[in-house]
Amino acid sequence: MVADNLPPPQEVVNLLQMYNIGKVRIFQAHQIALRALANTGIEVIVGVGNDELQIIAGDEAAANGWVKDNISSFYPSTNIKYIAVGNEVLSNSQYIPYLVEAMKTIQAAIQAANLQNNIKVSTTHASSVLGNSYPPSQGEFRADVKDIMKSILDFLAENESPFMANVYPYFSYLDNKAQISSDYALFRSSTAVVNDGGLLYKNLFDAMIDSLIAAVERMGYLNIEIMVTESGWPSESGGIEEAANMENARIYNNNLIRHVLSEEGTPRRPERLIDAYIFGLFNENLKFGQETERHFGLFYPDEIPVYHVDFSFG
Repeated sequence: MVADNLPPPQEVVNLLQMYNIGKVRIFQAHQIALRALANTGIEVIVGVGNDELQIIAGDEAAANGWVKDNISSFYPSTNIKYIAVGNEVLSNSQYIPYLVEAMKTIQAAIQAANLQNNIKVSTTHASSVLGNSYPPSQGEFRADVKDIMKSILDFLAENESPFMANVYPYFSYLDNKAQISSDYALFRSSTAVVNDGGLLYKNLFDAMIDSLIAAVERMGYLNIEIMVTESGWPSESGGIEEAANMENARIYNNNLIRHVLSEEGTPRRPERLIDAYIFGLFNENLKFGQETERHFGLFYPDEIPVYHVDFSFG
């Protein structure tokens, strides 16, 4: 929603329904959008903004108020499934001191509203929380985040919540072009590229997920599910990066959808459903940073597809 030219929420919901998109993530509670999503059945992840964490951390009244205003007032008409407390907080040091306490107070507020069996609380992570990711079986969290990650994983295990990860083969490819082929990043390899102790990897997406799973298991948590809360590929870069083009974005996102809907899982966890969200629905003209950041959308603000995407493989 980092744009000043997007259609109103009801039109966006109509677009989601037209393309049979059954799940959506909003980064901060947006009450008009939550109201528009009511009675559609569309599953929703609602975010607590990073700038809200300090207010909520350890403050039961603030957390109860947030849940009342943004969750209880809309559920169950709006099919809210998850609350993501903060986004990539471990990459934003100023918010780290408040994260775990904010998760706990939101969880307590959900329990006070008797919604704990219906709505799960978690937080999202960038892949950069890993200190080692190759081969996937050697995935391990960075030393500087292990202590807080232990607290987060304790919370997730106790509340049966998923580990939410933002997984971008595009950025890994950019950083390691000498070692990573575009075919491996775009799901185009017909044969295994990485053999990790007998586990065969044809695509970078699976390898990145399994390195996160390995890191979680290395910390002693064997049953926490991994959810991909962001993945995508930019369709334009303003000439900065040749890999950011419409054809690669089309190939990546269509292959990602096909892979997720195949229910093949990953080599480390075969036949386990992967829940994945594409970033993003629209190009965002006010997004800060490089030009690529403004061109991850599947649709232009006028609701015309940037390129063809099939949301119903199989």
